[in-house]
Amino acid sequence: MRKLVEFYKNLNKQKKIIFWVCIGIIFLSTLRIPVSRIKQRNIPSARRFIKQLKSPNKNEKIDAIFTIGKLKIKSALPEIEDIFQKDPDIKVKRYCAWSIGQIDFAKLLTYLDSPDKTIKEITFETLIAIDKKNIDYLIDRFEKEDEETKFKILSFMNSYEYQDNLIKIIENKNEEVSIRKKALEILKDVGKWEEIEVSLWALYYNEEDMEMKNFIYEIIKEFQKRSKK
Repeated sequence: MRKLVEFYKNLNKQKKIIFWVCIGIIFLSTLRIPVSRIKQRNIPSARRFIKQLKSPNKNEKIDAIFTIGKLKIKSALPEIEDIFQKDPDIKVKRYCAWSIGQIDFAKLLTYLDSPDKTIKEITFETLIAIDKKNIDYLIDRFEKEDEETKFKILSFMNSYEYQDNLIKIIENKNEEVSIRKKALEILKDVGKWEEIEVSLWALYYNEEDMEMKNFIYEIIKEFQKRSKK
């Protein structure tokens, strides 16, 4: 210790500053490891949330489902899917769908083909809640959907960007007249006459169903009236 004191006394002012800087660095480096360990102890493990999924308390279960989705804990996905399919509580199912979408979006899309009507509806709602642009996934599979789902999809196509998609639905003579008419009604509000005039007249002259033919003509007249203003 005496040698250290003598060593320090013999140092000039600049070297004394360097000495204390080195001592400070050594001290802080010794603190880093225990501090990081304390932080790690305060972060709940994935195992804890997975265990909490089995809680009989609904709110605890929902908290676990939400946190697992937020943290994207992939190892919990099978259990989340199992709850989604089997738990009768609609609120729990909605949180499961959201969590699945956060962990594996492609997996959530597969539930659009679920034979369970409730699961399919919740999946539809969740996709739109995550991002309204996800309606594009639903438009791509429009033809294979049931009538009720088609009406839901159409309700999100109420903007100009879907003009061409609406035209395709109207042109499809294999589609139900009620669906085609709904698409026409939306097109009337969002379509640009100068861009779709030729298509609508072609639809009118080639249409065989008289109910649909008359409705197309009414829409054409509505567009013409508007264009003159």
